[in-house]
Amino acid sequence: MVAARSLSRKYNVVLLEALRRFGGRIHTIKKDGTNQHIEGGAEFIHGKAIETIKLLKLAGLKYTKVVGKFYRKKKKLLVADEDMMEGWEDLLQQMSELEEDMTLNNFLASYFAEESYQDLRRHALEFAEGFDIADPDKVSTKSLYKEWSKQSTDHRVDVGYSALIDFLIQDIRQRGGKLYTEAIVNTIDWQGQQVVIKTIDHQTYTADKCIITVPIGILQNPKSLAIQFQPPIPEYHAAARKIGYGKVIKVVLTFRSRFWKKDAGFFLGHDAFSAWWTQLPSAAPVLTGWAGGLKAEDLSIFSAELLLEKAIASLSDLFTMDEMAIKELLVDWEVFNWQTERSILGGYSYATPETATALNILNTPINEKLFFAGEGLYSGDHPGTVEAAIVSAKQTVAHLLKR
Repeated sequence: MVAARSLSRKYNVVLLEALRRFGGRIHTIKKDGTNQHIEGGAEFIHGKAIETIKLLKLAGLKYTKVVGKFYRKKKKLLVADEDMMEGWEDLLQQMSELEEDMTLNNFLASYFAEESYQDLRRHALEFAEGFDIADPDKVSTKSLYKEWSKQSTDHRVDVGYSALIDFLIQDIRQRGGKLYTEAIVNTIDWQGQQVVIKTIDHQTYTADKCIITVPIGILQNPKSLAIQFQPPIPEYHAAARKIGYGKVIKVVLTFRSRFWKKDAGFFLGHDAFSAWWTQLPSAAPVLTGWAGGLKAEDLSIFSAELLLEKAIASLSDLFTMDEMAIKELLVDWEVFNWQTERSILGGYSYATPETATALNILNTPINEKLFFAGEGLYSGDHPGTVEAAIVSAKQTVAHLLKR
């Protein structure tokens, strides 16, 4: 959508969206009869996020700093994580000195294998899986250092991230762009003078150039609900498989009242849904639970109702609280299992030791006709974010306009 908005100044633009709504993994749900909304997908503005902030200001959308203490489950207690985990600075220092990249599991086995580092290893693995939704056997240690070593301030869009999507839709249409939902592309033929795009409902579109912004999981798996390229582009599919693509399940639970500490912002536990956060500075009695990486992959086969049960069991373990007591306080719930959406297949990307080589291929246009963009093709300081998607789109547009 960012690319379509920029290009519509000079070109006739058609945007084809597979879902019934625009926004992809940005999905704000407004609750009937209240001012409350929940975020099914992207929720936070991480760090400076220069391009995201620019767009929000252009759209006249306000955003609020996320506050609250970080609590971590230690044995049977929730303790305020005000001080850095013991050994964490040593871990970051060793990461910074790493000459040749390796996976996180290999890194921990090489440098922190002693029994005394057991808690530190578990903490590092929980962070990688819980927040980066990464497989420790695949994720790049250097990429994790790049992210973990930078302490960032997060914000939320006051009225929800989808307000930014609404702004982009309106702006593209005002500039003459055409937008279609439920337009599932199954063939892109780029062998002639023009690119010919066909959808599963037998609609055909022709264009001089085509920008492909599908999630990296779609490019990784040509046998899924994916795009068949004519002629085939096996090198690009192989490159996509060298980028990590994490799984994520998000649950949003609304209660009658808060049963957690009023200063709490984030919680990190050890169960299936290991990461939780509140709505601070809002006092709304809402908790968001997060299962990422391999945990989410294992949980993906379950129904929404069973995932709710597992989320409540995780809360019970986190707060040492009876499950029935939690259920009695529960008034509303939503489960977002992004793996079951066939045009998305997961959460967001993460870097592997092979990702840099893969990005060189995927960021190279094919015959100056086919261009690839999206958060999975980004290599800066904000991986897996809305900022990453916006920056990638802007770089692709800049290349295209230069030609």
